[in-house]
Amino acid sequence: MSKSASESEIGTNSSTNGGVHVAAVTDGAGRQLDITGYRGVLPDGTANALAGMYGTFGFEDRAQGLPPMGLDAVRSWLERLGDSGARHVLVEHDDVPVAHAVLVPDGDAHELAIFVQPEYQGARVGTHTMEALFDYGRERGVETVWLHVEKSNAPAVSLYQGYDFEITDERPLEFEMVRDL
Repeated sequence: MSKSASESEIGTNSSTNGGVHVAAVTDGAGRQLDITGYRGVLPDGTANALAGMYGTFGFEDRAQGLPPMGLDAVRSWLERLGDSGARHVLVEHDDVPVAHAVLVPDGDAHELAIFVQPEYQGARVGTHTMEALFDYGRERGVETVWLHVEKSNAPAVSLYQGYDFEITDERPLEFEMVRDL
């Protein structure tokens, strides 16, 4: 998937909070979004802001038990992701997190997880987040990405197929999908 110049500016400037500015994009609703990449443990302020975002997710906004429920559980999960050497991208609108995606090392591949605030879904935020995460991961040596997705999550399955993910395993409730970067 390609980005037009009006939709995205890719950069590698360091941000003031320890991340790397990955992109500035405009979503389908005309909102300006900033995307920052991180590797490993997130700075405390970033982790707390993400925990706050995830604290607003309802049960229906979670998939396969993620993000966990409760601020302490979310903070612990984010810490474990960081300890694993995960690559994160954080998407912010007006300095408030609206999406988060992560590539978690798993042997020779990386597992993908992506979450978008419900009120930002359907406005290409997931698309911009995936593009930024794949660019960020590729630049840092990630070669293969896999994921599990619930079969009932048709928008996510469609998004992943649009990014050349192939179904490698079908289970009663979910697909396993893989792609090379």
